[in-house]
Amino acid sequence: MANPRAPQQKRGRERVAALMASAALLFVEKGFDATTMTEIAARAGAAIGTLYLFFPTKEALAEAILAEHAEALSAQLEALRERASGLAPAAIADALFDVLGDFLATHPAYSALLDLPGDDGWRRTMRTTRRGQIAALFAQADPPLPAGQAERLAVIVPQLMRIPLALVGEKRLRDGVLEELRLMLARHLQVVTSSS
Repeated sequence: MANPRAPQQKRGRERVAALMASAALLFVEKGFDATTMTEIAARAGAAIGTLYLFFPTKEALAEAILAEHAEALSAQLEALRERASGLAPAAIADALFDVLGDFLATHPAYSALLDLPGDDGWRRTMRTTRRGQIAALFAQADPPLPAGQAERLAVIVPQLMRIPLALVGEKRLRDGVLEELRLMLARHLQVVTSSS
């Protein structure tokens, strides 16, 4: 991942935060390709030179946003792991849907930026970390899910969560689809654990 210049003073950190927030909003509104660095700087109320000082390319800016969001998601998954120990798999799935749903609602750029073309090595590392955290949730369930099933669910659940994101501007339908997905997974886990 490209390393943007790190601000040394509080004012610089605030400026970088404003640039990243503006870019995240524009990436969601217009898409990554259609957003220009000039628009990002203007939305943040910053000079274009300031933007380039901290982020030499739009890709570096997107990577910084994605890395920040991934760190926040990782912290939320870790907090869930601490409070979900010993819950039934369906209860863990339900809590996971809540965490991921809230996260994606408050970090809409995360999903969009995760699929950008380019160097996928650092994205692969983030996905692997996230999958490991989700698999660990299901492995600590009561009864614990087998490692292979926990790993498969760790791939499936984030993909399920992304389905409603395509329903931009259709909150009622999006919420309904999310609830249907939640119920499907809960039912699946109830069947799996009762037949074990």
